[in-house]
Amino acid sequence: MDWLAYTGRVEDPENLEIVVLLADKKALGIAITSTPSVHFNKRINEFASAVKQGALPLKVDGHSVWVKSLASCSDKDCTSIQTLAFGWASQCDKWSGPAGTFECIQLSFYNNEYQWATCLTDTYIKQKSKQKYQCADQTRIYCWYQCMIEVHNKEYGSVTSDCSCTPSNPTSYPNTLTPTTLLPPECYSPPGDSCDWYRNCLERRYPCEATSNQYAIKYAEHFCKLYDENFAKFSLSGRNWVNGVRKCLQVSLVPLLRPWVDNPSCKEIRKRAFASHTPCYLNPGNGAPSVCDLDCSDYNQIFWTIKGSFVKVGTFWESLKGMWNISAKCGRFASIKKCFRKQKDSPVQVTKLKIKKFIPRSRRSTYNLPESDAQSRFADGVASAIASALKWNSDVMDWLAYVERVEAPDNMEIVVLLVDKKALGIAITSTPSFNLNETIQDFASAVQKGVLTLKVDGNNIWVKSLASCSDKACTSTQTLAMSDKPPNW
Repeated sequence: MDWLAYTGRVEDPENLEIVVLLADKKALGIAITSTPSVHFNKRINEFASAVKQGALPLKVDGHSVWVKSLASCSDKDCTSIQTLAFGWASQCDKWSGPAGTFECIQLSFYNNEYQWATCLTDTYIKQKSKQKYQCADQTRIYCWYQCMIEVHNKEYGSVTSDCSCTPSNPTSYPNTLTPTTLLPPECYSPPGDSCDWYRNCLERRYPCEATSNQYAIKYAEHFCKLYDENFAKFSLSGRNWVNGVRKCLQVSLVPLLRPWVDNPSCKEIRKRAFASHTPCYLNPGNGAPSVCDLDCSDYNQIFWTIKGSFVKVGTFWESLKGMWNISAKCGRFASIKKCFRKQKDSPVQVTKLKIKKFIPRSRRSTYNLPESDAQSRFADGVASAIASALKWNSDVMDWLAYVERVEAPDNMEIVVLLVDKKALGIAITSTPSFNLNETIQDFASAVQKGVLTLKVDGNNIWVKSLASCSDKACTSTQTLAMSDKPPNW
């Protein structure tokens, strides 16, 4: 066999057409050899297959060369052609994509193993990789993004099972023979700031809103809207952090929409969403600051604005907890550390309650929820009952409660965070300001006198003691009041 190639047409310096002449020398009678004859059509079919699968990692004079298509010519001048194969790469147009197109490809730097790749926007790739990767051709709006980088951030080595595919096996192409919910192309490659993505894309693919695992998604949706709806409240640094985090939280969930992903349960999606929170807070990427570098004003405004966006916290505490405890991940001298040192006139105060729950014999369980969620909802119920009894004004004040420790099913410690929203600058209202320290003193007096006749979900609640905390984690406390007997309900 012999061949000869010449340039047919040059579209631009990077794109050209090459005509390749192929000859069966033995059939022509110019090769006298005992080597078996070549199966000419078989060789061309193999050539076409290699182009289609993207299995030609060519280099010429140091340049990577991509064979976009292969055609056969009906005459010597190639004026009439029949396309034999389009390379997988040509299925992702540089200008129009479409996003979400996927293919099983073979790349030499992954031991020539096959893996999934998706046609995505350059903007998404930069956002997902925190500017580490981009389209090799910087003029492209769309390009291929291999699974091993998108999911595992690996540029070489063996292909993992969750990214692996078999091009010759149709059953390895998930959701193509029996497609699931069809989503618009923009779902597969969002820029990170499209707050409707959670409802229009993720929720459509995996309906979790009606389940107990909806909260991770709702939290991310609220966080996304935080930037647009509260822009003026935050400093430039705070705005940049919120914008960076909302994009990071979103793109961390986008790979769940890839068609080869085994359909995860709502619980698994929630777990994945929670797992993305801390990394996104610490390193949003794309020039945004770390949460560790926020000053107290920004941090408190952001945290309490998010909390205030929920009508009822309930199990949302599991989502908020990551942000509340984030300072433990920051260095000793990080700016955020200053936010949790007790100050007499701080707009945020931390208190701890010891409570006893009197559970009716006929009523042992209220929530069909995971234990952590049930505890979060119960703590929120206790705080709401206290707020109602003491007539806390939600126009200027907010609160958040969570279970710190469970000594027994009916005895536990609950941390209650109290905030002066007006002092923080997140409440614009004509309602008069209040004194947070006086509010805590009134709370202590009510505990001491045993006048808090609280009921939560049919259970009588006795607040046995109230303490103030010297730090966010309540590792050091000062008792403010103790109750020696339960109140009369």
